Amino acid sequence: MPAFKNLKELIRGLQTGGKLLVDMFNKRKTVAIRYDDAVDTLDGDENKLRFLISHGVIVQTDNTLELDDNYLHFFENVLEVNEDINVESVRQYIDRLQLSIDSYLAADSDQRRRQFLRDIRHTLRSIDLTTHRNIIDMKRNVENTYKQEPNYRLKKIRLVDFDRKSRDIGELIKQTEQLLDQQTVFFRTAMDALLQQTVHDVSVGLGESAHALIDIQKQIIDYLNRIEYQNRIVRKVRALKYLKDQFMIEESTNVGAVLSGHNPVWMEPAARYSTKVSVAYLQNSNEALTILSNLRRQLKHKTIVNKRLSGQIDKTCLSMQQESMHVFNHQELFNAFKAQGSDLFTFVLNYDFHVETNLEDRLVLYLQLASQYPDELIFTGASHTYQQFEYPIILPL
Repeated sequence: MPAFKNLKELIRGLQTGGKLLVDMFNKRKTVAIRYDDAVDTLDGDENKLRFLISHGVIVQTDNTLELDDNYLHFFENVLEVNEDINVESVRQYIDRLQLSIDSYLAADSDQRRRQFLRDIRHTLRSIDLTTHRNIIDMKRNVENTYKQEPNYRLKKIRLVDFDRKSRDIGELIKQTEQLLDQQTVFFRTAMDALLQQTVHDVSVGLGESAHALIDIQKQIIDYLNRIEYQNRIVRKVRALKYLKDQFMIEESTNVGAVLSGHNPVWMEPAARYSTKVSVAYLQNSNEALTILSNLRRQLKHKTIVNKRLSGQIDKTCLSMQQESMHVFNHQELFNAFKAQGSDLFTFVLNYDFHVETNLEDRLVLYLQLASQYPDELIFTGASHTYQQFEYPIILPL
């Protein structure tokens, strides 16, 4: 089987059969592509199809065609629609990382060491990227399996498999973190800034992946519990259906007593249905005229209850009143404090405010000045006592 000689030839070959490849990828799970239909998709050019088959892009089995697994997995990974959780690739990356570290330590030239350092950086990024992608794929597949799979037995089998793979991914994350911890001395002595930055980014990424994996595991357990609960209900319903069909449900169960004791819609209002009569009936029927006469009589003698009005507002409540409040100017007080030589508490305690000021107001003002101008004060650490209050000695700067 001939292979593509270079990347340019590969891109040209994929572009030549792009229309067919898109159609086969979209129908990869639903419809088997036949050879004649593929030729029609390529506008009758059979040479294009033979070229893709000969280069291994498309695999032919009798008269049916399908994409090669390598290209199919590549397209699914790039478009992030992969359903396979690739755990083995992460394990291979871990082994490759250990091999590159050992090779770096055994290398005898700077050029080989730089090459192995580059391999170590690429392997670390691959571990982080693959782990993150596996978790995204697993979260999507778990949601799709639970919500779209109609077979409960198959749904449970797939969720159990996802749970096993999630534990494998968690174990690989722990192995990678342990390897990074064991090689801490190596990463520090390598003296490579890019490697140190890569190790930091990978450590952060693995931590985020571990937290996301915990949420996925909780979700899987919740889905499995829901499936088990639904299965129990289905089994009970089927058993009741069998007893009902055999006319044994009343003798073999107490379902009648249980249902009579439940009224799940007791809070709903009673349904009322009104039927509108026709105009012809109202005009020609004696019973309708009698009802209308009684209704008119009731409306005529209907008493109208006057609403109670509130009384007038007292004029004293509408008069203008003023309330004065004294406000201290903190900046002027602080400037006056800096111009004298006593401590802050003594200054506030003895200051003449020209208005009546009690001890509580002075204490509050002392605390406000101390907290408002901390950069312009000296907190000596000493303290004195005034009455029952102990205060620190604060001096101007």
